[in-house]
Amino acid sequence: MKRLLFLLALCPMAAHAAPDSCASPAPLAEPWTSWTQSGTAIAGATASTAPRLILGKPVTATLRPGTQVQYAVPPGRNVPKSHGGLFTLAVKSAARIGIALSEGAWVDAATGKTALPSVDHGHGPDCSGIRKIVWFDLAPGLHTIQIASAATPTIRIMAADARANQPAAERVKPDGF
Repeated sequence: MKRLLFLLALCPMAAHAAPDSCASPAPLAEPWTSWTQSGTAIAGATASTAPRLILGKPVTATLRPGTQVQYAVPPGRNVPKSHGGLFTLAVKSAARIGIALSEGAWVDAATGKTALPSVDHGHGPDCSGIRKIVWFDLAPGLHTIQIASAATPTIRIMAADARANQPAAERVKPDGF
């Protein structure tokens, strides 16, 4: 205790903690503006029992023990004694889709039994609660989103179109119109 008081006396600034920069975070930009909305789901153990993700609608999902999940494709990473689950995502037109997670976990996308490559990945904005975003270029149709190797049994997940609420590019009009 005496040492702590001595150190605080030598460094008075240490006694005054820096203000929490996340106490009032800035609003999230598109396509993540709805990240803080509420919804719940239980991840599927098979593709046929997987709940549907809706673009722009986050859910807090209860995951399953990884050994109970019948993945559509082998996960890119499969840690023993971890959690996972399956979701489906329908895409109307080809789009770059981001899958955001609140916790560290592995994300794969598949169409049928074919694994789809990710095209980018990164972290969410500071103080957002988004730990990871993995991007996939998805064709129209139904896709399986797989979560594997999650350390915790719950995770927040959201799928978002990179073009969400972005202004449409001006259309080129043919001559004479």
